Amino acid sequence: MKLVPVFALSTLVFLSTNALHAQQESDETSPKFTLNQLETAINDVFEMLDVDENGSITLDEIDILREYSEESLSRDELATLIRRSGLINHYFMNDEEINRFEVGDTNGDRALTQEEFDNLRTNIRTHRLKLGMQELDTNKNGNVEADEFAAHLGDFDEWDADNDGALDRKEMAELPEFHKIQIELHRPLFDQRSAAELEYNLSLRERRAAAAAGQDQTPSRHLPPIFASGAAANIDDLRAASKDTFDLLDANNNGSITLDEIDITKELIEGEEKLPPEKLAELRRRAEVISYTFLNVEEAIDNFEVADTNHNGTLSETEFDLISSTVRTHILQLNLDAFDTDKNGRIQLNEFSAHLDNIEEFDSDGDGTISPEEMRDVADFRLNMDVHVYQSEAFGRAREEEAQSQVQ
Repeated sequence: MKLVPVFALSTLVFLSTNALHAQQESDETSPKFTLNQLETAINDVFEMLDVDENGSITLDEIDILREYSEESLSRDELATLIRRSGLINHYFMNDEEINRFEVGDTNGDRALTQEEFDNLRTNIRTHRLKLGMQELDTNKNGNVEADEFAAHLGDFDEWDADNDGALDRKEMAELPEFHKIQIELHRPLFDQRSAAELEYNLSLRERRAAAAAGQDQTPSRHLPPIFASGAAANIDDLRAASKDTFDLLDANNNGSITLDEIDITKELIEGEEKLPPEKLAELRRRAEVISYTFLNVEEAIDNFEVADTNHNGTLSETEFDLISSTVRTHILQLNLDAFDTDKNGRIQLNEFSAHLDNIEEFDSDGDGTISPEEMRDVADFRLNMDVHVYQSEAFGRAREEEAQSQVQ
């Protein structure tokens, strides 16, 4: 059964950032919260999660992503699902360290079959929800009753440091279990975030449907935010930027890019502790460009097949632990092969920038730039990525210059 997809990282960052800004802006004007207000709010949450209205919350009522297929939901049903999922994540999603391999290995044979791998995300989520329930289920009857759900409010008098009968923002921030009542304090913000997630999911569904109908050949490609503001990419600058990008990735300056030069995760991790700031900044720039240019694939990747390096039909614990780096390297190799037209195992500049040879044909108004409107008609994936890199680099440089000017 297809689960509702995890939101794109960029979307989550955007939503979280907006939430943080909104919270910061409201800090000075936020009202105090009395125990009665918090109890009322948490009772509302409990009633929303107690679907069968029997006075207790069970695992079936919070493990809701097992039940739904995204395509089968109406707008209102999807909105309800997103809202409930957000509440469940706040109250029940335990974040303690777990052994993902052991959780996924449901038959205990120390190997993951294809079926166990396909169910891994679902089983891990269920496991975390069970841990969260066990933490709240103080009478250990397998359910969470209303008094258990609101038990963390029992220390209200201790939290109310000034004994005025209400919690101000400063008092709330000092609570060890602040995260458990955060949702009651920021209900309007929670509603805004849920609405944004709903619109994102609906637009994603529309793009997929359009792609399936042959109406949109690039449903997953998004113009960078700076591009949407009206900025255009000068063609000459774009060619120069492509050369600069090539030089950045050609770490040993030998005129070609190899897999070792773009598979730098280990180097980046070690560099966090060992490299001086200016070298680490350059390495991070390389990592960002690599992500844009070499970690995008249009074809579906069978992660299980890629991770099963000995091809025995199961994943050992070692293969499972290495899956992220194995799949990453595989995707990098696919993209390197796509650039490497002469198949010599490395990319030369003429291969790296070949997709820019005929870039003028996309400049429909002949003004020497590629505008956002013109870019939307471009199906060439590499050119789309070039513009991402070009605009992001320009935006990054502008931010750096602004920061430096403020320091001076």
